Parts: sequence; structure tokens; C-alpha cells
Amino acid sequence: MTPRRFALLGRESCPDAPEGPESNSKEREAESRFDYRQSSKCGLELLDSKREFNAVVSLIVARIVYAVNWLNVGAIFVLMGPDLGAGVGGLGSVTSLFYVGLGLAQVPGGLLAARWGPKKVVVLGTFVSSFAVLGTSVSSSVPEIAALRFVVGVGMALVFAPAVVLVARLFRGGKSGLGVGLFNSAYDAGGLVGLFGWIIIATAIGWRPSLAISGGLGVLTGMLVLLCVPRDEGRTDFVVRAKALTSILGDRQLILLGFGLLGLAVGNVIIQTFMGYYLVAAYGLSPSTAEAITSMIVLLPIFTAVIAGRQYDRTARPKLMIVASLVVSSGALLVGAFPSPLAALACSVAGGVAAGFGYTTAFAGAKDLNKAEQEYDGLAVAWVNCIQLLGSFWPPLVYSYLVEVAGYSSAWLGSAALSTLFVVPLLLMKEGFGR
Repeated sequence: MTPRRFALLGRESCPDAPEGPESNSKEREAESRFDYRQSSKCGLELLDSKREFNAVVSLIVARIVYAVNWLNVGAIFVLMGPDLGAGVGGLGSVTSLFYVGLGLAQVPGGLLAARWGPKKVVVLGTFVSSFAVLGTSVSSSVPEIAALRFVVGVGMALVFAPAVVLVARLFRGGKSGLGVGLFNSAYDAGGLVGLFGWIIIATAIGWRPSLAISGGLGVLTGMLVLLCVPRDEGRTDFVVRAKALTSILGDRQLILLGFGLLGLAVGNVIIQTFMGYYLVAAYGLSPSTAEAITSMIVLLPIFTAVIAGRQYDRTARPKLMIVASLVVSSGALLVGAFPSPLAALACSVAGGVAAGFGYTTAFAGAKDLNKAEQEYDGLAVAWVNCIQLLGSFWPPLVYSYLVEVAGYSSAWLGSAALSTLFVVPLLLMKEGFGR
């Protein structure tokens, strides 16, 4: 299949670029719209202008705060639990509903991005999730927090796929893998703040004020994206074609990729959510020390995601990258079953390496696997993400159940076994990821 590489080029920046067809004739009339043309010899620089640089920076900052609001509840639940009268089961239910919201809104988010334009959907999702986080800061029970975490998940689902498409298109010269890698690195940078930084903040000022701060930061990043990302009005003539929709939702390669990514998510979700709580409960470590160990799961992908993005752009075997990532992630969970804080550290380190490579490969691959028009790139990414996120609602429930009936070692072993099963869908995929 001929690669579909697009670059964001200004009209005056590349006089030698071929005109080529545009997806909508109205785009020629809107000077502030994105002009997506096929890459040419001028696409050597990664970004076209300072304006596009500012747009990427605003999206990355928003992604960092997005990750803080994703992960900080798991980090500070050790403080929330006694206040709310809840334990590991309460943390499991809160996390599970969050992933249900994340999964259910992925496909609608991709369709809205095609109809309205990705920028509007990113801004809407950022505001929805941030205000729900602010509501969590004044909640008084686990059911209330679980319901609000569902809303947070819905808002974040609206952000993700459209933002991936924006970043990938803002990067020039066919460097979509590098763009997605940087975007994923921003998530992990925010995750480091959410896991390690937020337990320190919450211990100092209380868990409720800490959530008020992170929710307020989310609102501010929504304003930043609104101001800095170029206007993208969407196609007023765009209608979701049933043929294109069924082509994406029924695409065997995208479905297999989604299930393979679910296997990676098992390890990522379990380590991010429960490792800190486990280390405090099982070994009596201080919350800050426990979250420092847990934070390896997001610290290392800051670097490995960028490396993975560059490697994805160069390799002819992206399937091998994600298969290896899943194997390492499953091995990390197996190591976590050994009753030792040192084993827990090794688990988090291995999980972080796997996450950086695996998620970057999967999301860049989903975009390349899309066989429909460019407007459906976001839907392809959203569909793969939908499969893994909807499937991610049950690992927290299974893990917390196994802890309560059989202990922590059994919970880690059970999670490792479940994760390993999802190597099979990846092995059934074609090698080239549509490129």
C-alpha cells in the first residue's frame, strides 16, 4: 500500500510543493485552516513556523496536565481511602468506571473531530474532564467520586485521538511517529508529576485542595489550546459515510491491534494504579517512597516514547516492536509477584520501558492502518484506543478481587497471565502496519 504521508505546509514556505487535491475545496478559502499536502523535498524541517511550534507546545502542555488528572487519584487514594472509609476495592471501582468512560467516548470523539475539526473537540474534552476533577475535590463518597471519574474519562476520551491527529499533522516530512512519540512523552512527564509529585502536594495541603489545583490547571490548558492552536473549523459538508465507518470498525488489523494494546494496558493500568497502594499496605513504605518507585512506569517512557517514535519512522517491522513491548510488560507483572520492594522497582522499570515503545507504536500504527480518507485518521486511532480502554475496565476489578481472596502475589501472577494472552492477536497481524 502506498504510504499516505502528509505535511503541514504554509503557502509561501514551499514553492516547489505539488498542489495536489485537498479534501475540501472550502479549505482554500480559509487562510487560517490547515493546508495538508503531500510531503516534498522542502519537508526537511519538522515544523513550518513559530505558529505551529506554539501549537505543538500548547498541546504538549495540555497533555502533561491531562496525565496529572489521569493518574493523581490513584496516587493519593492512600490518603483519600481513610477519609472516605474505602480500601483497595474502592480504588478498583473508581479506576474501573474511569476506564469505562474513556472507552465509551473514543469513537464518538473521533467522529466529532471529523465533523467539527479536532481542535474544537480537544478544547471541549479538556474543559469537561477538568471541571469533573474540580467536582471530585468536593465529593464526599466513593460512589460520587466513581461517577465523576467516569465523566473525567469521557472528557479525556474526547481529547486523545483528535490531539494525536493534530500533533501528527503539525509535524512535517512524514515524521508522524516522532510527533506521536513526543506527545506520549508529554503524558509520561505529566504522569511523573501525577504519581510522585501529587502525593507530596496532597500530603502537604490535603487531597481535596490538590485535586482543586489539578482541575484548575486543566481549565487553564484548555484556554491555552483554544488560543494557540490554529483554527480548524472542520468540514461543514462532512457526512459520516457508512462504508468508511464500517471499513474502520470492521478492519481486522485495527481490531487485532486494539486487543494487543489491551494486553499492554493490563500491565500499565495495574502498575500505575495499585503499585503505590501495594507498597504502603504490604511493606509499610511511606506514600512518597512508594510513589517514587511507581513513577518509574511513567518516568522511563518520557525517553523511550521518543526513541520509539523515531524507530517507528525508520523500521519496516513495527509489529515486532509492539510484540516485544507486550512480552516485556507481561514479564514486569511476573516480577511484581516476588514479595520484595526491589522486585516492585524492577516491575515498574520494565513496565515503563514497555509502555513507551508499545503505545507509541500502536497509535502511530493505527493512523497508518486507516484506509479511508484523512478525516478518518482520528477515528482509526480512537477505535484502537476504544478497544484497549473499554477492555481496561476489568483488570482493576480482577486485581483487587484477587488481592482480597488470595493476596498480592496471586494478583500479580494473575495479571501477568492475562496480559500474556494478548500476544496472540498481535502475532496474527500483518507486518507493515499499512505503510
